[in-house]
Amino acid sequence: MDGIEALEQAYKADGAYLLSVCRRYVRDAATAQDMFQDGFVSAYLNWSQFRDRGPGSLKAWLSRIMANTCLMYLRKKDPVRESEDIGTLNLRSLDASDGDMAGIDGVKDEDLYNMILELPDVERTVLNMFVFEGYSHREIAAALGIRESASAMRFFRAKAHLAQMIKEYEKE
Repeated sequence: MDGIEALEQAYKADGAYLLSVCRRYVRDAATAQDMFQDGFVSAYLNWSQFRDRGPGSLKAWLSRIMANTCLMYLRKKDPVRESEDIGTLNLRSLDASDGDMAGIDGVKDEDLYNMILELPDVERTVLNMFVFEGYSHREIAAALGIRESASAMRFFRAKAHLAQMIKEYEKE
């Protein structure tokens, strides 16, 4: 099967999932749709780099392309750089125990998704890369041009913000 046929089938079978990958990174639905289309263009142009490793390998490859397309967009739009010196942060507020996500089971998927979209861009990006894409903090730091410790801090901040949103959600 050639690249066009494979990508067409993937678009039909996995398009909704791949668009959701873009939506995790980009708040605006129209921009996420643009990133989705750009991702497929990139996949077509780089088809020779795809290695079929069995079922699911094309979906995984396309997911990575979608995430990278969104990251490139975010980098161009508003470069992700450290805006605070880590030494000035209140480390207690970023403690993992403060970000206890125990109440997450009681949150509807759609509401949790919307909470993630409400996170600041940098926090949302690091959270997505770490949790959904499986990047290490070292890989995130390299991709975003920040220190590894800054990636970890932003991840813990994202968890703390989500924990606060979940507490407020549970009160409603």
